[in-house]
Amino acid sequence: MPQEDEKSRSQLAFADGLAEVFARQVPRMAGRMLGLLLITDEPRLSSKDLVAQLGASAATVSNMGRLLISLGLVERTVSPETRRDLFAIAPNAWVGTYRDGERYITEVLALADRVLADPDLTDIPRARLREMRNLYTFVWAEIPDLVSRYEQWREANGPEALYQPPGRSST
Repeated sequence: MPQEDEKSRSQLAFADGLAEVFARQVPRMAGRMLGLLLITDEPRLSSKDLVAQLGASAATVSNMGRLLISLGLVERTVSPETRRDLFAIAPNAWVGTYRDGERYITEVLALADRVLADPDLTDIPRARLREMRNLYTFVWAEIPDLVSRYEQWREANGPEALYQPPGRSST
């Protein structure tokens, strides 16, 4: 079996695995597309490449690309030579998702506060809603410091380093 076929199978297996992990957040094909963009050796993949490698339609790749762009995970450019869409993992995609989450968290907290202010809200839903609101508030307050600490760690250790949390062993 040619090495290229083996590599393609390995890349698609990773893409499929990532799709399974993200299945609760995004459509399966968006997860597969994200996985393939993460694992490919190419800096960018054209929409034609994604259609061929994922076995998806051009419309699906376009729609999933728009979704991943809206989440801040992927960027799209257009090749000046071929005029095809090119997709790549967005610079700082992972840190950006935490920073961009502020709008979402702010909306959730505002909605929770409005409902919690309702005097007709009974005790059981009030307790569930308060628990959700408290967790989101706590976690959101911690994220800026965590992201800053991560960026300092990344600067000190370089992009090739693998972070090992204190007290956890690698697997």
